Amino acid sequence: MSPVRELLGTGVVTSAVGFGCAGLFRIPQRKARMAVMLAAYDAGIRHFDTAPMYGLGLAEAELGAFLRLHRQDVTVTTKFGIDPTHLTRTLAPLQGPARAFLAKRPAVTEGLKTAGKDADSGPVGRLLYSAPGYHRRAAQRSLERSLRTLGTDYIDVFLLHDPRGELMRNPLELADYLDEQCKSGLIRCWGVTGSPARLTGVLESLRWPSVIQHRDDVFSEVSGETADGARITYGALARAVPAFGQYLARTPGDLTLWSERLGLDLAAESALPRLLLAAALRRNTSGPVLFTTTRPERVAVAVSAAAEAAADSGPSITETAAFSEFIANTRAACPELAGLG
Repeated sequence: MSPVRELLGTGVVTSAVGFGCAGLFRIPQRKARMAVMLAAYDAGIRHFDTAPMYGLGLAEAELGAFLRLHRQDVTVTTKFGIDPTHLTRTLAPLQGPARAFLAKRPAVTEGLKTAGKDADSGPVGRLLYSAPGYHRRAAQRSLERSLRTLGTDYIDVFLLHDPRGELMRNPLELADYLDEQCKSGLIRCWGVTGSPARLTGVLESLRWPSVIQHRDDVFSEVSGETADGARITYGALARAVPAFGQYLARTPGDLTLWSERLGLDLAAESALPRLLLAAALRRNTSGPVLFTTTRPERVAVAVSAAAEAAADSGPSITETAAFSEFIANTRAACPELAGLG
């Protein structure tokens, strides 16, 4: 079972590991997607993260079907500020066959993921997603819609989704509205998710919301603005696993060398994910660390990493000089995969 922790200062208590639904729709079949969420729940994961744009607009509804079984003992994050367009909602029912096609063509898939990430990511993004702005009325419409779609009476964590200063309109009125919803019980806490570099000024304009959600991996540098208070972090594996994998593949001796120096078998499929998730859980102790997978059997890796991080009483592998050197060498050898190129 995953250890529990409080989302610092909010009163929201949930599992240390959360499940991110953003990547779940890489699975073409709905039944298989539900099986992954149920596997996460059975393993002790109690926090689930979604957004109106995920799954081409279908992710909230599918999480809602899951919540009908388990709403009382799970927490949920959803967001507002990026919506699927009418075209996206029309295409959404066809994504199963499309994703089955793309699963056999990873190069095409990666290109589309970049081109259609959000409303700012070029022509594909603008066709798929719209940015209605970050103001009281947009928040109200999105909250009401998410409550209906998720089939719930309240949202545990409600976040502005990748806000930008130019789309902020009367932020103090927005903050007042969200505080009112906390008092009414429609949401339990609220905050902002996005790149720390893009949040400059946004947090202050909103009177420093109680929750910040952002990417955090071994190659990230967390700014002072996001270091304090409640945090939800994600992305511990997305860049790091491919970067470390490429670094270790350079010469046959690297794998053996670093396995010996780190004291674990890096040839094992679960070794790097477990190591990196444990490191992420040690960096962020003020809220859940999000994890996603398309394979139910991998859920156990995340939960074991959480148990490992919680049980450490002395210096851990992620605090050793060898691990720091491993990270530095990988960053230097694979700057593009590490997000530095």
